This record gives sequence, structure tokens and C-alpha cells, in this order.
Amino acid sequence: MDPMRGTPVQMRLPPGYPQPGQPTHSPAPPPQQASRGPGPMIRQQGPHPQMSQAQLAQQHQVALAERELAKRRARKPTDKAIPEGVEEIVPNARVYRELREMERRYDAAIMRKRLDIQDSANRNVKNTKTLRIFISNTAKDQPWQMLKRPLDENAFDFDTGQIPTFRVKIEGRLLDDEEGEAAELDPDSDLSLAQNPSPARLPKRKFSHFFKSIVIELERSRELHPDGGTIEWRKQSPNTQPATNALGMNGPQEFDGFEFERKGEENINCMIKLTRDEAPDRFRLSPVLADLLDTKEDTRAGIVMKMWEYVRANGLQDPDEKRTINCDERLRQIFSVDRLYFPQIPELTLSHILPLEPITISYQIRCDVAASMSPQVHDITVFVDDPIRQQMQAVVQSPSYTSTLREIVTIDDQIAVLVQAINHSKAKRDFWKSMAEDPAEFVKRWVSSQKRDLDTLCGEALSRAVEEDEVRKAVQWKDRVAESVYMLLSKPQPQLQQRT
Repeated sequence: MDPMRGTPVQMRLPPGYPQPGQPTHSPAPPPQQASRGPGPMIRQQGPHPQMSQAQLAQQHQVALAERELAKRRARKPTDKAIPEGVEEIVPNARVYRELREMERRYDAAIMRKRLDIQDSANRNVKNTKTLRIFISNTAKDQPWQMLKRPLDENAFDFDTGQIPTFRVKIEGRLLDDEEGEAAELDPDSDLSLAQNPSPARLPKRKFSHFFKSIVIELERSRELHPDGGTIEWRKQSPNTQPATNALGMNGPQEFDGFEFERKGEENINCMIKLTRDEAPDRFRLSPVLADLLDTKEDTRAGIVMKMWEYVRANGLQDPDEKRTINCDERLRQIFSVDRLYFPQIPELTLSHILPLEPITISYQIRCDVAASMSPQVHDITVFVDDPIRQQMQAVVQSPSYTSTLREIVTIDDQIAVLVQAINHSKAKRDFWKSMAEDPAEFVKRWVSSQKRDLDTLCGEALSRAVEEDEVRKAVQWKDRVAESVYMLLSKPQPQLQQRT
């Protein structure tokens, strides 16, 4: 409404905007123009709901508590050193200094040992053990077994209807586990658990723990035996383990052995291939690299470490740039360069490492006997975690260590408070002693000190310094101005010509 006339004023808006009296929404645009129109409008969020008085009071209390803690931390004494001169008053203060020095040495030694233990625990150190594998088989319902059974006289068919089969069993166990079990069961042994209770031991690793896959290939015709001549087991990855467990499609995670049964009535040769599962993975080295490092299999970290030992032993480091290696004849044969940057060795050795070949065991399945007289035995070398590593991790992660640190911190705080009280007592004693020895000089020095502090607080000392600086600058400026004026007056002035 126009305030001058009192009549309503019609506001004309640009085309496309809703006119007064019209609905604020517009009809939807045609489908072909939908991509050209403006994007969706974002609604403004309303103001945040106001907090209640209880919430405001709670936040205020939290802020006050944090402020009080900050003040306490600021006032918390941290100095634990007794001031100089206390030993003259209290001779036993020297013992406190000696104890602090001994504490420093002990703390340094403990920290150094703890770091060494932590470093050893982080290293993936492996021990070698022997895994003994037992392979045996049994035969069932074979023709030679049927001949020994009495036949029915009234039967028209002499076929028994039984299908000849054989069953193969593969087992494996660590030899050290067998010796440990025998020692535990022997009551007269000095290593029995009853006499020497050992700390937490590593879990016993089963046969399947050491392999990624186990494949048995039977050497027989697929036409005569369409059921297949390959038996395969593969270890599931940790990503697929929960899904298969939920579906009920997974068997035992680890096992000491397994069996399989197939049809057959003739002796069959088979190949058992075991793919090793190691962490970290080991690789097979090329002949030139294996000859240089004097090993055929190793991890990537082990390859780099042995390469570094070879470089240090032969003095191949560049004297100016220690990370640059001057290759000798053997290194040039491997890397085909004269100089290389040592951090590039892990990448350059990739072409000289290959995956490990599976362990292959040949076995003949006997069907002409009911059972193998004695199982076939094979010993292979496997790598297991060092048991000392677990004990080191227990020491590093021990909860008693943290509780001991809290107790030490509490005692240190108490010592700091006591040392602060000693400092205050020492300052009071020096004050009264100085006053008793020479009261006049003490009062003079004390008044001078108080006056200097008061001037500093009031700013008078600063103002006097500013005034003195201004006076000095004014005097210099005055001298320069007077000198300049004198030089101007001393110059001859040009005479003005009068016009005639």
C-alpha cells in the first residue's frame, strides 16, 4: 500500500514469476525441456531447536570442569630437581641426586631393552620344523575278496552286486608336537607340565594350516571313470569365510588329515601336490640370484637384506652417496647396469623371483590287498612362528606395565610437590638469612627491586625510556636544522634586475 495516497499499488513482476493471486507452483515442464530447466531448489534448513535449560546448565558445568582441569595442569609442578645450596643445609640431599641419576640410567636401559624387544617382536622370525606326512589306503569289495566269501547255492547269478572301491587317507603332524605330547604324558619326565608349568604356548598347527591347496591326480582313463580323476581342496580366503559359514557350505577350518573314496579294482598311481601357505610368502630365486645370495628360496625382505650384506661386505657403496651402489661383475650380470640406487632393488629383483613349485609326492594305490601293510611316510620342512616372539609381545603388551607406569607417574607428581615445597622453604630461608646478616643493605636492595617491579607494572619505566628517546631525536633534529639554515644563509643570493 502506498503510504502517501493510501491506495494499493500493483507490483508487476518479471515473466515467469508468480503474480499476486496466482498459485506459487507452476506446471511441470515438457519432457523435452526438462534437461534445460534449472536444477532442483534446495530448501533452507530451519533454525536449530533451542536447547533446554538443563542442557545449557550441563554444558556450562562441563566447560567449568574443563577449565578447572586446565588450571590444575598449569599449576601442576613438574620440576623434580632440588635447588642449589640445599646440600649445605641438608647433607642427605646428595643421596637424592644420586638416586635421580641412577633412575635416569635405569629408565634409559629399560627403554632401550623395551625397544629392542618391540623390534624383535615386529620382525617375522620363523623356525623350521619337520612335518611328517602319512599316506595309506584300503580296498573294499574287490573281486579277490568276493571269491573268499561263500556263494548262495540257489542263486542264478554269481555276481555279488558289490562295487569295488578303495579309500585313501592322508595325514600329517609336526614331529615336535609328538615329542611334546609324550613328555607331557610321562609323569617321570622333567619336562612334564606338573613339574614345570610353562607359560601360554602357541596353538598347535594342524596339517591343513601349512598348505593353500592339496590336489590328488589319479592316473586313469576318464572314459572308463567319468567320475573324475582329480581330487582338490583349496583353503578359503578370510573374505569368503563368513559367507560360506553362514550358508553352511564350509567344513572344518583346519584338519589333521582327510580321506577320499573312489571306484576301482586295479592298482593306480597318483600324484599328490601340496602348495605351501607361508606368511610372508617365499619365492624361488633365479639361478644367478640364487648363486649370489647362496639360497634357492627366500622372502622379499630376506632378499633385500642379503643383498645389503653382500654390498657391505664387498664395499660397493659410493663414498659420496651411500645409497648408490657401484655394481661389480656379479651384480652387472643380474641387473645389467653399472650403478643403481639401492631402494630400487626390490623392484629390480621382481624379474628374478618365481612362485614356489608345489611339493609333489607319488603314491601307488594298492587294490590287491585289503590294507597297506605300513603307510608311506614323507618328511617336509615347514616354517612356524618363533614361540619367543609371542612371549615378547606379551611383555610389550602387558597390562601390568601400564599400571606400573601410572603408579610411577603418581609418585613423580608427589615428588614434584615435595620439591616445590623445598624450593619455597629455601627461598624463605635465604630471605631471612640475608636480612639477618646485613639489614640495611638488604632493605636497600629490596626497596630498589620493589620500585623497579612497580615501575614495570605501571609502565613508567617504558614511558621514561620513550621520553629520553624523543629528547635525543629532537636534539639531533635541531642541530641538523640549524646547520642547514646556516648553510643556506652563507650562500650568495642572486641580485634581482630592475626593469627600466
